[in-house]
Order: sequence, then C-alpha cells, then structure tokens
Amino acid sequence: MAIVYRGVMSQRGAERVAVDAFVKVSGADGQELVFRTRDLSEHGLFLYTKVARAYPIKLGSTLSLELYDFDQHVACTVVVVRVVEPGSAESDRFPTGFGVRITACADDARAALARMIARIKSGEVY
Repeated sequence: MAIVYRGVMSQRGAERVAVDAFVKVSGADGQELVFRTRDLSEHGLFLYTKVARAYPIKLGSTLSLELYDFDQHVACTVVVVRVVEPGSAESDRFPTGFGVRITACADDARAALARMIARIKSGEVY
C-alpha cells in the first residue's frame, strides 16, 4: 500500500498518524527509558527524545514498550527496524530516534491502539 506521510511516499502496511505521546521502553537488560512518539500506526511507532545522550538501542533490538494514552496504556513487544543517527542525512529532515515495528501485542492492547488511532484521526485528542 502506498501512503503519503509528511509529503513523502511510503510503502508502509498501515497509515501513520502524527501524535506526541509518552512511551516507556525496556530492553533485555531491564533498563527503562522514556521517549516520545512522533507518529504511530497499527504496525509501529517512531520514538525520539530531545535529551542528547547515547542509548543502548540498536537495529534489531527487541524491546518491551508501553504507549501512554491519558489514564491507560498499550503494552507490546517491538523490534527496532530503523535508527536515525545525529548528523545523518535523515536527521536533516527527521528527529534523531528510532522506528520500531510491533511484533507481539495482546488482542485487547491491539484494540486499544486502534481506538487511539481512530481518536487521533478524528481530531478528538492530541
């Protein structure tokens, strides 16, 4: 499916919506880190932070993720599929951070994510 997002044609499997929400991730080492999301879809998210530091997150890393939506959250397992490094060509157009693909998500969490996306698309929140 070809989708246009922020003026760029993409071959993504699901439409992304722009949103600024808090996300907590933790890796195999148990370290918890808080990021923001720039956009999300039913298949993944792009995470970033304005705090300059090195993060122990690499391409292929598997992470536990909690996306916060007011008084509830969506928990799932994700894998890092894209990294935008500071100083890279991409960092001229996009914030530094990383894209993750959802690899495991309980049915109720996936339904909550779909409701969140529908609310964002309708302009109800965010």
